[in-house]
Amino acid sequence: MEIRGVGEKERVCVTGAGGYVASWLVKFLLQKGYIVHGTVRDPCDKKNAHLRDFENASENLQLFKADLLDYEGLCTAIDGCSGIFHVACPVPPGTVANPEARF
Repeated sequence: MEIRGVGEKERVCVTGAGGYVASWLVKFLLQKGYIVHGTVRDPCDKKNAHLRDFENASENLQLFKADLLDYEGLCTAIDGCSGIFHVACPVPPGTVANPEARF
């Protein structure tokens, strides 16, 4: 664990930051003074605009384009963070079989 300088803010990553539960977590962390690295599929997508409206977001929120199956993208978002809140869920391409269907 690295030692932070006096007055340096804690940096954390939230995967799937644009989702319902994760966006509440991002809001809470920003209110508590954390710097938040949020992963989303597309930082420019208007469905993520609400994240930028949170208190302290202009100074302490950075959104990263990341896919859970993209190692390099996740490493970029996580770099420098002392904690990770893994809230995202992978979305497979195509259709997903109904797990309740009988064979």
